[in-house]
Amino acid sequence: MFKLRDYDTPEEKMKAIERVRAELILLKKKIPFILEFNVGINFSLDDAAYDLVINSSFSSKEDLQNYQVHQDHQAFILFNKDYSIKKVVLDYEY
Repeated sequence: MFKLRDYDTPEEKMKAIERVRAELILLKKKIPFILEFNVGINFSLDDAAYDLVINSSFSSKEDLQNYQVHQDHQAFILFNKDYSIKKVVLDYEY
């Protein structure tokens, strides 16, 4: 999950959220071992809520680790530093 920085207006923040979401969606097209990759935008008005969430699936822990170090994922991390101020990560098996 990502919490974006504050913006002057709600419209500016939504544009930023959409921009980050679009970049995340591109990762599914660029990284072949991602099985599923869904990006959701928060609609809750709760101050504790984050702005974006990723729900992704991989065939194995190794594929997840390869995703984490993949050059396109690393490029997204650099891009996202201008937008997000916090993130929460939860990796699990099912």
